[in-house]
Formats: sequence, structure tokens, C-alpha cells
Amino acid sequence: MPQQDTITADFPAHLPQPYFRALLENLDAAVVLCDSKGRILLFNRAMARACDRGDAASWEHDSDSRGELRIGADVQRITGCLRNPDGSRVVQGELPLSRALRGERLQGMEIHLGPDGQRPRTYRVHGQPVRDDEGRLLGALLTLHDITERRMAARLGDCELAVSEALTTEASLADAGTGVLAAVGTRLSWPYGELWLADEAESMLYAAARWVAPGHQPSDPLPEPLARGVGLPGEVWATGTPRWYADVTTSGHPSLAATASRYGLRSAVAVPIRTSEQFIGVLTFFGGTVDEPDEALLGLLGGVAAHVGQFLARRRADELALELTRTKDDFLALVGHELRTPLTSIVSHTELLLTDTERITGDNRTLLESVDRNAHALRRIVTDLLDLAGLESGDITLDLVQVDFVDLLDAAVSTLRPMAETNDVTIGVDAPRTLAICADPTRLRQLVDQLLSNAVRYSPDGGDVRVRLQRDSELVSLTISDGGIGIPEAERSRLFERFFRSSAATARGITGTGLGLTLARAITERHAGTIQVRHGHPGTTMAVTLPIRGPEEA
Repeated sequence: MPQQDTITADFPAHLPQPYFRALLENLDAAVVLCDSKGRILLFNRAMARACDRGDAASWEHDSDSRGELRIGADVQRITGCLRNPDGSRVVQGELPLSRALRGERLQGMEIHLGPDGQRPRTYRVHGQPVRDDEGRLLGALLTLHDITERRMAARLGDCELAVSEALTTEASLADAGTGVLAAVGTRLSWPYGELWLADEAESMLYAAARWVAPGHQPSDPLPEPLARGVGLPGEVWATGTPRWYADVTTSGHPSLAATASRYGLRSAVAVPIRTSEQFIGVLTFFGGTVDEPDEALLGLLGGVAAHVGQFLARRRADELALELTRTKDDFLALVGHELRTPLTSIVSHTELLLTDTERITGDNRTLLESVDRNAHALRRIVTDLLDLAGLESGDITLDLVQVDFVDLLDAAVSTLRPMAETNDVTIGVDAPRTLAICADPTRLRQLVDQLLSNAVRYSPDGGDVRVRLQRDSELVSLTISDGGIGIPEAERSRLFERFFRSSAATARGITGTGLGLTLARAITERHAGTIQVRHGHPGTTMAVTLPIRGPEEA
């Protein structure tokens, strides 16, 4: 009885040769048949193309005078094209035909097939032994189905995900660039990649990152800068279009051929990185085999380049904003220090002059009092600027001690009551008898004073300011609410910006510098707390939350 996992037939005598040949040649699947000794008996045109896509004509089946299929094909030529998925050659004993001859039934085995020096294609192999009606082994049959596009689609999706992860997790530009190059190169079997960034002012390209697959690591430094039109990256910059060289040794590109030769590479591809406003750089990759242009890969690289372009554009914008902030901080600190000394002299001298009530009278006293008020106002602005710069930069350290928040709040309210009475504002406090917190008392008082004075000043028509202090587990919550003029909805996102003044406040002639809430937020954040704004109709509520045990414990 024949075995169930084999094909039994008197092969191929029962089928007229012309019909059999027509059947084989019109199959999309590659087919190969060997005899019981492992000699190749026949194969179809799809198998010939799979083994040697560049020279399929040399694999045509010749017919003799009787019209029979030629047997005894070049076994070495077929087996030499086989590769494992990791790129290694398939050893003789593990050849699919050899395994089928040993009685093994192959279902879905994957191999790579293609001549040396060219990118192989991926095939799913099915095979089994062939026996006659008596169960005698006649040979083995293999069918190979091309799944290259299917596998490539999966790799492209994996590549896009890996690129996104590289751009979101890497801290530095060099690390992010290397991560992108590795993500693409590893998944698309390109052992070498470079990221070039353009300097429009100098009209030069600079190598920002390089990735080399294990085993190909070069010892030389990053490539020298390239001018527009020079080298593969410069050519892409000059034309603004991708470039793909299937074989750099025949490209007529001396520098490109030299680079490829140094690392044992053959093909090269480069795509521009750009946004809608500017050219940013070039991504280049080199392959180890002759690799014909592939529209799917070019489409993927275009998407990767666009993703990298957006990342680099955001990175440059963030770096510019950070640099502007640092410059502004340095300028404010410089101005503050330069102003503080003369203002201190002006304040002390005017105060001394004002003590002379006999000689400083009338208009002279009025003018001197005006100078004194404005000098004090300027000094407060300078102090706030220096405090803000120091808190945000970390130059000012907190003097953390145990503070009774209730006592500190009562003192602040008592200080603000005269101004509140002038505005016909009533301040109501809801707080426990005592509430200890680890904080810097000077900065905490500065925070409370700022929020209370804002609530009173922004209630020019009178009303109630409600203050509530309570403990919530390991946090202290302070809310200060007023029924004043509020903040226009369109301006609320700018509330904590430096020097921002609400249009409602300026229209009412309410004085201020636009630094108070910025300073309040800086103090809160240095204490590891949060500050939020809730808008009423009308009025505003400022809500501050601070850790009881202090910023270090938080």
C-alpha cells in the first residue's frame, strides 16, 4: 500500500509530454522534481526565473527529437541559489529536496532563493516524496510560492513602527538619527546608513549620524561635509528627488563606488528630508547586493523621511525657543543686577530727604514723593525679575522649614485688608486652627501675597474674596476666589506668560507688571506643587496644591 504522505504515479509516462509541459510552464508556482538519487529531472519556467532572474533564457527546457523533457539539469546551479532566512547557505543535508527524499513532508518552510550578488526573494516551500503504486521511491517534488511582497509589507509596517519609536524615545539628535537608520537598515537588510543635515547658510551637508550593521563596523570617522551636488547626498540636495543605484560599481559615481567598495556594498539609495517650507537633509542607505529600484521601498523611505523632517523641524523650533528663553533670562538677570544698585541708592536717598520735613515742603516734597513711589515700584519689578529668573533656573534654593500655613495666611490677609477696604472688598477665610507644611516661608508668603493682591485688585467694584485652606491626605489645598472682572476667554491660555496683562485690566486702569502669576507658578512648581485657574461668571479662582512633606519628599 502506498504511504499517505507521498504521491504515487508512473511519472511522467501517463501524461503526454506537450500537455504536461504546458501545465508546468503556466503555473505561477515554481516546481522542481528530482529522481530517487537526488538528480534534478525537470523544473518549470517559474523555477528558472527564481534561480536566475537575470538569465532566464539559459534555463529554457530543450526538447529532443521525440519531444521529451530534458533531464539532468544543473543541480549545483539550483542548490547554490538557496539561502536560509538568516542569509546563510542551506547545507546539503538540509536542502528541501533532500529532506523530501528522506520521507519528510514539508509544509510552509521558508527559504530565500536567488543568485549570488542579488537580493533574494522569499518563498514558501511545500514538498514530499513521490512513490509508485508499490511504494517504491521514485523521487521528490517541490512547489515554491513567492511570498516576497507579503513579507515585505509586514517588514515595512514593522519598520514604520520602529522609526516612530526611535523618534519618540531617543533624547539626542544623534541617538534619534542612529535609531532611525538602524530601524530601517535592520528590517530592510541594508547594512549601512547615514543621516545628512543641510546648512543652508554655508550650502553644505554635514553627516549627523551613521549606523553600520554588526560585522561591518568601519574604523574611520564620519564622512567629511559635502557641497550641494557633490556625492550621493549632494546630488539629492541639488535635484530634490530620490536616487537609487542598483549597482554602484557601474553607476559612474567614483566617490560612491569607493564608499561601497570600502564596506563591501553594492547598491545605494538616498531620499531627501524636507518640510513644506525647507530642505532639511538626506537619508542614504547601502545594500550588500545588487538591488533593483522598488517603488514600495521608495514610498516607505519617503514616509520615513517626512517623519524625520517633522521631528527635526520640531526639534529645531524647540531648541530655538529654549535658546531665546535663555537669552531673555540672561538679559533680564543682567538688567536686574545693573538696575538694582542705582535704584537702591535712589530709594535710600529719597527716603533720607523726605525725613527733612522743615526744608522739603510744598511742590518739592510732592515731586520727591513721586520719585520715591516710582523708585520703589521699579525696585519691586527688578526684584520680581531676579526672583523669577533664579527660581526657574534653579539658582535660588529654597530654605525649607516647618511652617504653620494658617499663621502665614492670617498675616497676609491682615496686610491686604487696608487695600481691600479701599476697594470695598471683604476677605473671608475658611481655614483650620493650624496646618503645618514643609516649605520656604518667604517664598510661600510671596505666593499668597501675589494671589490675594490679584483677587483684591481685580475686584474694583467691590465684592467678596473667599480664601479656603484645607488638608487633603498628604496635600495642602489653597483656593482664592473673587467675583471680579475675570479674564477674557481668548486670553486665558496666556495667563502665566511673562508681562502678560489682561485687556480687561488695562481697560479698567488696574496697575500691574504682568509678572505676578508667572512668579506664583514658579514658586509653586519649585515646591513640587500645582497651580490651576478656574473661571467663573464673573470672577476667577486660583487653586494651589502643595505637598505637606515638602518638594523633596514629593
